[in-house]
Amino acid sequence: MSATHDMRVLVTGVDGQGRSCVVGDDRVPLTAIDGGVWFGSLFETATAPPVPLRHGEAPHLEVALAPGLARWQVIDYPPGQTYPMHHTDTIDFDIVLAGSIELTLDDGVHVLETGDGVVVNGVDHAWAAGPDGARLSVMFIGTRPR
Repeated sequence: MSATHDMRVLVTGVDGQGRSCVVGDDRVPLTAIDGGVWFGSLFETATAPPVPLRHGEAPHLEVALAPGLARWQVIDYPPGQTYPMHHTDTIDFDIVLAGSIELTLDDGVHVLETGDGVVVNGVDHAWAAGPDGARLSVMFIGTRPR
């Protein structure tokens, strides 16, 4: 656990040309509440189900999740494992539980370390695990198809 009581969270979106990019890269502070517990709001949606974003040119990966439904998964990537550029009709809430992973968007590579989080808003993206691999906790929320 971070001794500084904050968490790095990236939020993805699209630029004016429809290219996937990071629209937020912040350290979210956690606030102390009763009993030494720390709490922080990392991200929230404004509609239910969330509105899908424009996507670029990457292939669609079907995750078979209806709008508004949720699925929580753990994904283990072995060292150096890659997953090619793709997009989904979901908003993904990812937290790196162990190791490191590179998130590739149209605007470049963004390294995520243990404890970092990212909100992938259905945009084109790819993954490459670090030298020790990576374990991700991923919560998918279905959006309407584009």
